[in-house]
Amino acid sequence: MRPFKEIKDNYKFTELEAETLKVLGPVVEPHADRIVSDFYNLFLQMPDAAKFLTEERLERLRGLHRTWLLALFQGSYDDRYFQRLQRIGHAHVRIGLSAHFVYVGINHIRLQLLRLIETEVEIRLREPAVLAVEKILDLNLDIIARTYHEEEVHRIFVSHRLDSLLIRFAQRFTFGLDLLLVVGLIGLSLGVVAMLVSDVSQVFTGAPSQALVAAMGSLLVLWMVIELLDAEIDRLKGGAFKLHLFVGAALVAFIRKILVATMAHETSETLALYLGGVFILGVIYWLVSRAETPRG
Repeated sequence: MRPFKEIKDNYKFTELEAETLKVLGPVVEPHADRIVSDFYNLFLQMPDAAKFLTEERLERLRGLHRTWLLALFQGSYDDRYFQRLQRIGHAHVRIGLSAHFVYVGINHIRLQLLRLIETEVEIRLREPAVLAVEKILDLNLDIIARTYHEEEVHRIFVSHRLDSLLIRFAQRFTFGLDLLLVVGLIGLSLGVVAMLVSDVSQVFTGAPSQALVAAMGSLLVLWMVIELLDAEIDRLKGGAFKLHLFVGAALVAFIRKILVATMAHETSETLALYLGGVFILGVIYWLVSRAETPRG
């Protein structure tokens, strides 16, 4: 917040106006209790404000408000006065009172004081009195309302920093999981290569026909792992997510299952079930691939 001296200078609040307010003090004091009473009667009629005005709190608030009102006309507007206004603003923020009611309250006090000047002050002194009252109320409203703004900025700043921290953590965590996925795919591909080597070696040492079928299934799996690995690397570089590859992985698994089932002499019902799965996944694969293909 700006220094109080700078705020007063910007409002062109002069020593003469401070003296004018001090002269108005004895005029306002006899009416202070009535002004304060009218002030709280106004807010007691507003449900959103009245909920803050409990019986045990109201009497204390009346006293504090009377002190603030008379302080407007004490003629001393130093840093202690400035700090007192800041505490008032923070107290309003702390209890959750809307800034709207601060503006309503200052407007009510302004009208009360202007009416008082009109009836109690000599005509020749009214203009400087009105000007001085307007400025001191504007100063009060500026400082009290500014605490709301600063509190809101603080909350947004803290929230923004927290959000940014969480987002950065999530991004790094996700990137770490992506790298882990790449490592897993590399390990999986090495395992498939080992399985393929084992299947091919059995062509020369075991049953050639079964070994060839198993090797074909291993080749399909290796092809799909390579595709997944390429897709993940491309995604890490900023490429698009390719859903059709995951459908393809399921399709390859079914095809491999059929190859193994033919050698295991599965029942025709089982083979029909596998073929139906391949057909359905094939249709899904075609639809997804078509949807993901850019149209020129």
